[in-house]
Amino acid sequence: MDKIKIVTACGVGMGSSLILKMMVEDILKAEGIDAKVENIDIGSIKSANADMVVVQSFHEDKVKDAAKVVVNIDNFLDKEKLKNKVLEGIKVLQNKE
Repeated sequence: MDKIKIVTACGVGMGSSLILKMMVEDILKAEGIDAKVENIDIGSIKSANADMVVVQSFHEDKVKDAAKVVVNIDNFLDKEKLKNKVLEGIKVLQNKE
């Protein structure tokens, strides 16, 4: 499988998307998973060509077709829940290969 591309997004691509990016990178590093993680604004999501998109739940409708896997999170400070959803998404991507 090629390197997974994960995009985190929020309204302007600087606040919660940056926090999510850092959290996802920490999760991936701890799990030994090599992936590229970028944070962007929600308006650029369709052109990001990502394998996985991570957003807060209220953005889910805007990104539902933007990637093979969409991970939505209600409380982006709940790192354990985010970890479980991201790892589940990676398994889905690996099974699509």
